[in-house]
Amino acid sequence: MVVAAGKRFCGEHAGAAEEEDARKRILCPLDPKHTVYEDQLAKHLKKCNSREKPKPDFYIQDINAGLRDETEIPEQLVPISSLSEEQLEKLIKKLRKASEALHDALNDPKNGDSATKHLKQQVCLGYSNY
Repeated sequence: MVVAAGKRFCGEHAGAAEEEDARKRILCPLDPKHTVYEDQLAKHLKKCNSREKPKPDFYIQDINAGLRDETEIPEQLVPISSLSEEQLEKLIKKLRKASEALHDALNDPKNGDSATKHLKQQVCLGYSNY
């Protein structure tokens, strides 16, 4: 940040030079690399870029991380033919939802040509977690 004309500190460090009755800046609880006015903390927490973003339904934490240690036993692979009708319906719903999400991502103009090309390659090569 740049120091404003007539000021001694930039906006980030001005809190150190302010009087006691002035607005107080505190560290952001989500990311201590920046500060926020104490009286605006609630508003800031709703829009801070460091907040946790909601995960899509098909997201599974550490799905491609591999085994955590050598003693961990991987889940048993189950053939689709052994699934109950209810389990099969859940799987189909999950796959349809993932397919819709992928379709939306491929058709989103905000992703740009490079991202769209990458998504198409992932689908063609079978690397997609969808």
